[in-house]
Amino acid sequence: MRKKKLAPGILKIQLLILISYSSITVLTLLSLFFEHLGGSPRQIGFLMGLFAFAAFLSRPFAGWLLTKFNPRGVMIAGLTLMLVVTSLYPFIQELNWFVVFVRIFHGLGFSVFVLAALLITINLVHEEERAYAIGVVSTGFMIPLLVFPFLGEEIIRRFGFFAFFLSAIFLSVIPFIYAFFIKLDIPGFSEESGAKSVGFLALLKKKKIDLILFLSIVFEIGLSSCLAFVPLLAIGESPLRAGYYYTFLALSAVFVRVIGGSQLRFWGSPKLLLPAFCLISGGGLLISLSSSNVVLGISGLIYGIGIGILYPHLSALIVKGVTSRERGKVLSLFASSVDLGFALGPLFFGWIYQSIGIRPSFALFSTFIFLSSIGIILWGKSLLFRE
Repeated sequence: MRKKKLAPGILKIQLLILISYSSITVLTLLSLFFEHLGGSPRQIGFLMGLFAFAAFLSRPFAGWLLTKFNPRGVMIAGLTLMLVVTSLYPFIQELNWFVVFVRIFHGLGFSVFVLAALLITINLVHEEERAYAIGVVSTGFMIPLLVFPFLGEEIIRRFGFFAFFLSAIFLSVIPFIYAFFIKLDIPGFSEESGAKSVGFLALLKKKKIDLILFLSIVFEIGLSSCLAFVPLLAIGESPLRAGYYYTFLALSAVFVRVIGGSQLRFWGSPKLLLPAFCLISGGGLLISLSSSNVVLGISGLIYGIGIGILYPHLSALIVKGVTSRERGKVLSLFASSVDLGFALGPLFFGWIYQSIGIRPSFALFSTFIFLSSIGIILWGKSLLFRE
């Protein structure tokens, strides 16, 4: 084993993502609010997925912005929009077009912010260190799950939804202010990238990129379905508490990314993709069998190990061999696939849940992830495993 060192600035980006995603994490409990307003499972799935669908549609625009403007400025612009839109949630009184507006622009702001932060991360490190650096930075998406779903449940239970939204707004203010004070030495485009910029369609013609995009969609369909609907498995008089699932999922994902990325020689290898998909399939299946908080926590633990491996590996593999000028576009395509999967998961899950029930839906989605991921990996084995 070998100990790796982080490039200067990586921890600053990680902290910025952590405190900004804390607000998003609180709002994973929005499904409870939408149900409170009388929403059906299909409506809840649509509104939960709309955030990611808006992010998906805006990724090419965000990628274009990053080829024209300083990524730090683009990142701050995304944080500004997130703060403004989060402040609108307390004004939601019914499930109408105003909710659609809020979810769309929240997804747009998040899309711009995250893409800029990931581009800064990749530009700060060498190719062989990318999976580790992205893994550390992306723990910012996981660490808030250790605390804020539990906190959100307690705030709703004790003080109601208005206080719940105020907490989300407060958590949006902190990263907005912090972003103006951090110093980052971001390198410009390298000499290799002096050639004419490649368009999105040309990049999509590369089979390896397409394979990773499909795998990302499958991965995020499963993840978003669990994050959106586990709270509805544990409502009413049920002894189950969704916070146990989120906490153990985040704990295992953070541990795998930080310890695995810094210590393991084979970290970053595509050989880890198939075991990771098997783990999230097994974790999702265990959700359908959860009858106690112990089992629910174990399902989160297993699922989290798979998540801990997949996101940094997929994002590092897709930019491997890409010139520095094209990284923003390739990242926007990757982020688009993540958003599309994150949008489709709750949408499809909501329809299936309303038809066959919530527990069979978790089992069905886990089977889908298992079969589709194995099929894609075996089909593209020669491209994915090429050194």
